[in-house]
Amino acid sequence: MRISDYFEAGTPAALLAWGQLDSTLAKTTHGLLRHSKILKPVCVVAEHAGKRASDFVKPIRYDVPIVDNLKDAARLGAKVLIIGIASVGGYLPPIMVQHVLDAINLGMDILSGLHMKLSEIEPFKSAAKTAKVRIIDVRHYNGELSIFRGDIFKSNTLRVAVLGTDCATGKRTTAVQLYEFALKRGLPAAFLATGQTGIMLGADEGVAIDALPADFIPGVIEKLILKLESEGKKLIFIEGQGALRHPAYGQVTLGLIYGSMPQMSVFVHDPSRKHFEYFEGIDMKPDVDAEITLVQKFVATKVLGISCLDENFKHEVYPVFNPFDDSQIEKIFERMGAML
Repeated sequence: MRISDYFEAGTPAALLAWGQLDSTLAKTTHGLLRHSKILKPVCVVAEHAGKRASDFVKPIRYDVPIVDNLKDAARLGAKVLIIGIASVGGYLPPIMVQHVLDAINLGMDILSGLHMKLSEIEPFKSAAKTAKVRIIDVRHYNGELSIFRGDIFKSNTLRVAVLGTDCATGKRTTAVQLYEFALKRGLPAAFLATGQTGIMLGADEGVAIDALPADFIPGVIEKLILKLESEGKKLIFIEGQGALRHPAYGQVTLGLIYGSMPQMSVFVHDPSRKHFEYFEGIDMKPDVDAEITLVQKFVATKVLGISCLDENFKHEVYPVFNPFDDSQIEKIFERMGAML
């Protein structure tokens, strides 16, 4: 899925993050404020009216105002309301329902990455029909479901998977930072999104793999990589999902690994976490060494480094880098070496 098939570049959008702007659940809002290519954020809708997005997100590309109602968002030019959260379970929090209806009544399209399909749920379905606006559910794949065929082994692309030790650690952010660095170097690179936020920000291609039947995850990923290769892309950064050791989401991670068969990988880690985030009942915690060891049991991938925002975190084997520091990213590209 390509968001450019639905919106023209520069379409102004409001980001709904009510009650969650200062949490990792607002990663969709944070991601679009940092990296949106097609939709242009003009405001955030949250309970912090009068503040700016940079009060909650750093670094940031779109430092927009925060408003607490959709009329103000419309006055700022918003034509689209983006559901800017990724709630556990993919549901719309009740506190956001009226905001979505207000946006529809003001003539805004709705862009949602939730598991619940807003375009088929009342009262949104009827309201959108009356207002003649679109509800676009990006987490729902409408393309052909494909079983893995093994054609990926014949591909000449260099595939770099950006994997992680938990959810919401910065896998997508790191992948996009690497991708944008590659573009600045003039490399024929692509960003393959595997989650709703990556699709929304304007990935070259994407599918929310956690909404696919498990049997088809590897095949759909394989097919999208081959499609990008047919369009002239030689270096593909693949957004990771979850973590292989995560009991709730590891099956999605495994499907992604099988489908992409990455020759190289980057791991993203938050050393401060004492458990998988929002899963305190699971008696395990993110462990970068254990994650790398497990991934390499499934695929022979060269680890380029560990993306981490904690400057005190060091690793004895792999370089640790800040994904927002181009000088450190340069060293990761040097490790790609002759394969570039």
